[in-house]
Amino acid sequence: MSDTYPQNPHLVTLQNHAGMQVVIMDWGATIHSIKVPVAGKATLREVLIGPKNPEDYHHQYCFMGATIGRYANRIDKGQFNANGKSYIVGGGQDVVLHGGKVGYNQRRFEILCTSPQVAVFKYHSPDGEEGFPGNFDLTVKYTLGDDCSLRIDYHGTCDQECPVCITNHSYFNLNGHHSKVLNHEALFNSKAILPMDPRSIPTGKVYDVTARLDKVDNFNFTAWKKLAPSGTVQDFADDENMRYTGGYDHPFVICDFGDNIKPCATVKGEVVDGKQVQLEVYTDYPAFQFYSGNAINQDVPDLAIARDDGTAYGPHDGFCIEPEFFPDAPHLYAFKEANPTVTPQRPLNRFIMYKFSVL
Repeated sequence: MSDTYPQNPHLVTLQNHAGMQVVIMDWGATIHSIKVPVAGKATLREVLIGPKNPEDYHHQYCFMGATIGRYANRIDKGQFNANGKSYIVGGGQDVVLHGGKVGYNQRRFEILCTSPQVAVFKYHSPDGEEGFPGNFDLTVKYTLGDDCSLRIDYHGTCDQECPVCITNHSYFNLNGHHSKVLNHEALFNSKAILPMDPRSIPTGKVYDVTARLDKVDNFNFTAWKKLAPSGTVQDFADDENMRYTGGYDHPFVICDFGDNIKPCATVKGEVVDGKQVQLEVYTDYPAFQFYSGNAINQDVPDLAIARDDGTAYGPHDGFCIEPEFFPDAPHLYAFKEANPTVTPQRPLNRFIMYKFSVL
C-alpha cells in the first residue's frame, strides 16, 4: 500500500436518521463531503467544496476539509520557545502556516473505530516532526447527530511542552453548487478582531469592530449582513484591514468564549430552489479564523476542479470558519491564558461543531 498522499484513501460514511451524509477520508482525517437534507431524505445538498474524487486531493493546495496541525494558522519566523529551548519548525520559513511543509492534512490517520454516526481517527506525530518537540498523539472523533450537527472532538497528549492548535479547514458553500459566497449572510458572536501585519501575523493589538473607526465596519457582524453588500470584492478595496488579504482572512475573538450554548458564528446561504441552508458553528476555542476563500486556485501548480460542473474553483467560491487559538499565540504573551500550550500534565481537549438547518 502506498504512503504517498493521497493514494489509496480509505473512506468512512456517516448517516443520521434525517438522511444527512458525511464522508471522511483517512488522509488528513479530512471531511470530503457533507450532504444536508433540504426537502426530506431524498433531496440532499452538498455544502462543501473540494475535489470530486478523494484521490485528487493533491490537486488542491487550500487544505480543503482537512485536520490541521500540529499548529493551525501561523507561527512567525517558524520559531518558538518551549521546554527552556528555542525550536525552529517548518524549515524555518518566515511564516509557518498550518503545521509546516507537510502538515497533518497530508498525513494518513489510523481509523480506530466506526459506527453509523461516529468515526474516530488517530495520528501519532513523532518528536521532531516538522521541528515540533515531543511525541504527540491526536484522536479526532466525528459524531453526526440526528439534529444535523457534526461534532469534532480533539484530544491530544504530548510528552513534552509544545504549542498545539488543531482545527478543521472545511470550505463551505451553502448554495449547494459551484458559485460565489459573497452573498451569504453572517452573524458573529464577536466584537473584536486581531489586526495583522503584511504577513498575516497579529500585531498584538485588539480592534473593536463596533467602534466604527477607520473602515473596520466590514468586520462588524454583530448584526446580520452579507459578506460583501454589493456581492463583489470591490466592497473591500478601501478597507485598511484588508489591504494585504483581498478579503476576509482574520482572527475574530469570540465573546465570552467557553460559553458553548451560543454559536460563535452563524452563516446562511442564498435561497436556492426555495430552500436556504444555515450553518451554526460552536466551539470552546477562544477565536476563529474567518476566511472568504480569497486565494482559492491562485498561484498554484495546478487547479482544483469543482465536483459538480467540472470547472476550476476560483476565489470566494467557499468560506472557512476555523475555530482555533490565536494565530502566532506562542509570541502573544499577553494572551497566554486564553491560548495554553500542551504539556504532559495538560492535554489538548477542544471541540468544533457544525450544525445545519433549513430555513
